Amino acid sequence: MNAVPVTFEDPILTIELKRDVTKHLKQGHRWIFANCFEERRSIKSGIHILNYKGEPLALGIWQGDTQLRFRVLVLAEEPIFRRNNMKRTLELYFESQWRKAVEIRKTFDLSVTNSFRLINGEGDGFPGLVVDVYNDTAVIKHDHAIMEKTWNASAIAEKIQADFPQVKCVYLKRRNDADEKGTNIVGTLAPEVQFLENGVLFASNIRDAAKTGFFLDQRDNRKMIQNFAKGKTVLNLFSYTGGFSIFAAKGGAKEVTSVDIAKVAIQAVARNFEINGLTTVHHDIATDAFEYLEKQNAEKKKYDLVITDPPSFAPNEKSVEQAKAAYTKVFSNSIKLVNPEGLFAASSCSSHISTRDFMEICKEAFSRARKKGTLVYQGGQPVDHPYPMAMEELRYLKFALFRLD
Repeated sequence: MNAVPVTFEDPILTIELKRDVTKHLKQGHRWIFANCFEERRSIKSGIHILNYKGEPLALGIWQGDTQLRFRVLVLAEEPIFRRNNMKRTLELYFESQWRKAVEIRKTFDLSVTNSFRLINGEGDGFPGLVVDVYNDTAVIKHDHAIMEKTWNASAIAEKIQADFPQVKCVYLKRRNDADEKGTNIVGTLAPEVQFLENGVLFASNIRDAAKTGFFLDQRDNRKMIQNFAKGKTVLNLFSYTGGFSIFAAKGGAKEVTSVDIAKVAIQAVARNFEINGLTTVHHDIATDAFEYLEKQNAEKKKYDLVITDPPSFAPNEKSVEQAKAAYTKVFSNSIKLVNPEGLFAASSCSSHISTRDFMEICKEAFSRARKKGTLVYQGGQPVDHPYPMAMEELRYLKFALFRLD
């Protein structure tokens, strides 16, 4: 690799902690918040050494404009830590973490699934960095502006192509509301990128799509829906580009209805049906899913399988209680649309809603709908979305499939 994987200023500054978080870090947590530091000193965002009582504790990334102030890369007690050669420490760290990340992703059979998350932030030891691969296209995305300055996109692109030679384009994607939506690092991003997931074909306009282009984290759960869809009428609420809809159709569903408020998303559902050559009866409806639920219940409409995967209702801790109420309501209204002995699939991507809270929400939703349910399957993030054991908050995706009794 010709380029250094990270950008930093030399000499690297030291930042003193006012609270002892040694145990917290040694257990594997990688975040330190603002209340652990003195607010008097102005520190430039970037890579620095973290000290406690004058002794090095860790090397990591300071981001001074958020409550999450410091994201740890390497503990000072780790063998690769070079107190007098931070550049070498960072090179060794990058190589070690990259190798471990690639080992997981090499388990995918590219003739069946050539779309996967290569780097999942803290779960792979790369704070603020996401790399998703879609067949011959890799997409880099950061969760904070300082991370784009910290991680060397050209070096990462070089590593991607070395380990996954099918990748011909590496694209750096920014927010859709940014002045510049993204930049080509290698090659040129195609207007439409097609890729495989469990033998099913999908297309994405990556430049304008949400996240990096697709919700790869529901892969295992979509496959589960395929297994249960045969002969059923299926309603997919908040469908986005129709991942669950396509797998339901592939599984032999009799009829599929996809509902999303975004017209461009519904157009993408139709495109995904087209490229798979599916002849399943499909209704694509661009409307507010909440209003659609109310209308369908008023008309006493019923389906054999209802899938409800709404956007996150809890962007922060303060919104948790309100989010619980919103999830309960939308799940309850969805359950009312399910035929006796039919199936209901519920999902949440809110990191502030725990798995325990999610199951309690589902239980309350059944109670409000005056129905009884049996848990058939409980899922979450797939193997390419790992997270540190000590950081339960990064176990964000919850999914459950119920049978109505």
